[in-house]
Amino acid sequence: MKLFSVLFFFTFFWYGFSQSMESFEIKLIEKLEELHFEKDYNKCMNLNEDFKTILTTTIQNKEAFNYSFDSLSNFMSTTISEDGIFRIFNWNIQLEGQKQHYECWILLNNLKVIKLHDFKNNIPEIEYASLDENTWFGALYYTIIPNKKKNKTIYTLLGWDGNDMFSNKKIIESMYITKKNKIQFGFPIFNYPDGKTKKRVIFQYNKQSYMSLKHNHIRKDDYIVFDHLIPSSPHLKDFPDWYVTDLSFDAFKWEESEWNYKRDFDAKSLKILRRPFNDPNK
Repeated sequence: MKLFSVLFFFTFFWYGFSQSMESFEIKLIEKLEELHFEKDYNKCMNLNEDFKTILTTTIQNKEAFNYSFDSLSNFMSTTISEDGIFRIFNWNIQLEGQKQHYECWILLNNLKVIKLHDFKNNIPEIEYASLDENTWFGALYYTIIPNKKKNKTIYTLLGWDGNDMFSNKKIIESMYITKKNKIQFGFPIFNYPDGKTKKRVIFQYNKQSYMSLKHNHIRKDDYIVFDHLIPSSPHLKDFPDWYVTDLSFDAFKWEESEWNYKRDFDAKSLKILRRPFNDPNK
């Protein structure tokens, strides 16, 4: 009888907790749907604050880091890094002219939360700039790649940006978490044959086209494989809004603690499938 009582108690406790996390997830989804359908900017931002209040309560629970959030992940990114160091809660709000506002909270495995701020000001030579949590180049991340560089773990993030009504962007970002739990973006690890080394890589392409950008393990090596972009017409080479894929691939390969550019990468022979990232606004 005592054993039955103990089992009943733990079963009830687990069920109650599971329901609690599930109810939080439902509330988050409902608020996010309401937010995405709202067209008035001020009301939208108010709903965003409501959403963040619910999210704050949700992730204060110590089990939130490992909770699946399977349903919520259909509406926003809830990706966990492969090394289990952090998890992101990352969502977008579409503004007038299909411009985007991004939010990203980084939940560390010690439950500390770092909130990134979407920095909308123009940053000169953005691919070579060092940024932090207050000057974040906003995006919606869908892949986190941890790699070692000396005594540091550098995270490479693959992301999407809806940009505007004419074009989308794909982003390869580099990120590091300091010992004081601060975020630093932009490490010179993207090497090109012409000698240039970038801190992040930004691709811009026409809204009617698409671009695949994926992380692949190939024969124990790490690759980032992506569609090669070209102007839809030679006279449009200075207008990235009109760039499209040409059915060929390029790649970065992780070699000697850096990503090295590989042009005309033979992805088809390695059976890498062409699966474009879902545009969250379609």
